[in-house]
Amino acid sequence: MKRLITLLTCTVLVASSPALAQATKTVKGSVTNVGANTITVAVAGKDMTFNVDVKTTVVARGAGTKAKAAEAAGKTGPGVADVLKAGDAVEVVYHEAGMHADTVRGIASVPPPPPAPKAAEDQKTKAATESGVVSAVSGTTLTIKGKAGETTFTVDSKTVVSGTGLGTAGRKITDAGGKPTLGEFLHSGDSVSVTYHDTGVAKMATNVRVTKKALK
Repeated sequence: MKRLITLLTCTVLVASSPALAQATKTVKGSVTNVGANTITVAVAGKDMTFNVDVKTTVVARGAGTKAKAAEAAGKTGPGVADVLKAGDAVEVVYHEAGMHADTVRGIASVPPPPPAPKAAEDQKTKAATESGVVSAVSGTTLTIKGKAGETTFTVDSKTVVSGTGLGTAGRKITDAGGKPTLGEFLHSGDSVSVTYHDTGVAKMATNVRVTKKALK
């Protein structure tokens, strides 16, 4: 006797599981506006508006105290507008789909980076020139009288004095064992052109050019 065996094939359908929690993104910026259900944050110079609801976690100074007060009053918790205001620095963790804010966290404001240092040539004051007649000379100052009145300049060992015959005069003093001073070259009545830098405190003479010696 032959037996007829029938094989039944059973197909098992496995439903695919839903995706895990949607990936979040994080941004930092400054609050520009707080609404009942939204918060707008300036991020890198661009406003981003996020939706907030009872599922949004708010972490900010004073949020804990207000959460207890809300709980005592039978409410779900403080809203964003209760603990954050325009100008506050925040970090927002959000879902891009729907721009839903998962967490809004108050952070310490970060001061802006210091300005880039200026080039050395920009840091120096621009040179200016003034002409006039010498009215007074000392070891550290030179005063001349020009069209706008008298101007006093500060001089030091770096101040260069130039003009016809001054090089020869300086060498004579040096050869005699002396040290040339401004008074050795300049006298009242000499016409000069002074190149200087105005430091805001004093006018520092860098070059004094004798254009005409006073008649003796």
